[in-house]
Amino acid sequence: MCAAPSSRPDLDLSRHSLLGEGFQRLAHGLGPFIDPRMAEYFDDEHTWNEVAADRMGRGVEAGTGDPLFQLLVLRRFWGPVFADHFSADLRSLIGQLIEARNLWAHFSLPDDPDYLDRILLGLERLLAPVEPEGATELRTLRSRLRDPIADDDGPPLERPDTDALELRSQLSETELAFERLQGEHMNLARQLETRRRAEAGAKLQLTAAEQRLLELQDRSEALEDQLQNFSLSKDRMEWLFVSLLAVLLLVMALVVA
Repeated sequence: MCAAPSSRPDLDLSRHSLLGEGFQRLAHGLGPFIDPRMAEYFDDEHTWNEVAADRMGRGVEAGTGDPLFQLLVLRRFWGPVFADHFSADLRSLIGQLIEARNLWAHFSLPDDPDYLDRILLGLERLLAPVEPEGATELRTLRSRLRDPIADDDGPPLERPDTDALELRSQLSETELAFERLQGEHMNLARQLETRRRAEAGAKLQLTAAEQRLLELQDRSEALEDQLQNFSLSKDRMEWLFVSLLAVLLLVMALVVA
């Protein structure tokens, strides 16, 4: 009696195809996000990919729409171009996605659905701040991975528990919400820091203006004192002059008499 044909090869190919869809969906969402930022960084909207590829020691045969090239660009130019947009914990995730992309290209993915689920979740987390709609599609791919449909010729696959699927879906949504809140927190923190710096600058200007006003007030008081002293000196000289004239007139009157 011949053994029933195994559905494992078809299932492995299905998972491989599923992950390929995930990388392509990532590339579709990241392309419009990466292009203008890299063009601005290199001040060249036509050949920035050639310059970036040269710095990374790679060719540009695949083009800017290749997900591996995009991930390499994110990792290489994270600090000067992308750090302000993504949360810091995603930086280490990019290396894992690059490794998974290489394994996928060589048909060397581990026979572990949990690993593939983590990679799809990583793609989802990376795309969420850029294109939430694309992240939702990646979440659908994760659902297909967790609940595959067996081929007609193969034995039926055990379907996962419904409660577990619901919990995983809620966990995914919570993680995405956390990413969005973290991004909003970073934006608010940057705005607060900018406002603090502006207020500090205004305070310094106000202090300088107050100091200048005090200096002018001191100078004004000094000038008033000098003017008052000059006025007193002038009055004394006038009285002395008048007294001198009176004495001269008295002397002249005595001489004539």
